[in-house]
Amino acid sequence: MDERINRFKLCDLHFYPYLAGVIERLPEQVRNEVLDDTSFQILTDDDALKACVLRYRFSEPVKTLVYLNTNLLKEPRHQLIYTIASEIAHYVLSKRQAAQDAGATNTLLRQWGFEKQVAAARSDQALCESRGYKIGYDWAKKQDPNYLMQHFGIYFDERNDKVLCDQSSEKSKRFTDRSEPGSILDDIIRLKHGEASDAGKDKFSEPPSIRKAMLAGIMAAMRESSSTPRAGRLRKSS
Repeated sequence: MDERINRFKLCDLHFYPYLAGVIERLPEQVRNEVLDDTSFQILTDDDALKACVLRYRFSEPVKTLVYLNTNLLKEPRHQLIYTIASEIAHYVLSKRQAAQDAGATNTLLRQWGFEKQVAAARSDQALCESRGYKIGYDWAKKQDPNYLMQHFGIYFDERNDKVLCDQSSEKSKRFTDRSEPGSILDDIIRLKHGEASDAGKDKFSEPPSIRKAMLAGIMAAMRESSSTPRAGRLRKSS
């Protein structure tokens, strides 16, 4: 790992593997630009959500400050990588005085080799905007966490849950079968709409299927209820 990454002293240590992984994949010129420009900083601090006053001291003037909420650590790996890479892309585009919309950002990320993360993030967005996702999320928020883990724990991995974006994965294949979790989702659909899900088709929009979208909502609710490991910062002035 390039030791220049240690200049992000106010970044939670749990982010470092993902941050380092993103930076190492950048084109050399961009990587040097990010690591050498001390006016660009990354900050993570849960206290920012509840403290009345916080004070940070930087050794150099900062022009661009990116705040990463530690709740991101509960998201799938591809989402973490996409979020960090996107913020770096925004920074690079701003220095070039170029457009910083989603289209420009994703185009730059593809040029850098993050095609899979861009595709997965777009797939996740489609799921999150579906009615099936809302049904699954709202249902899961009312359930006991132990019950959810018992029946849906096989799909739950807060670090790298690929079932929602990888249709070829073994988890995804098991989900499309008439497994116990799949039957539970069918029962929820019947309860909500009085409809059977014979072929697993989305009654509201295609794609994604309603069962896949509901699973995405349930996974989101499970991640929210799980605890996130914390790590000390390297330095913080108060």
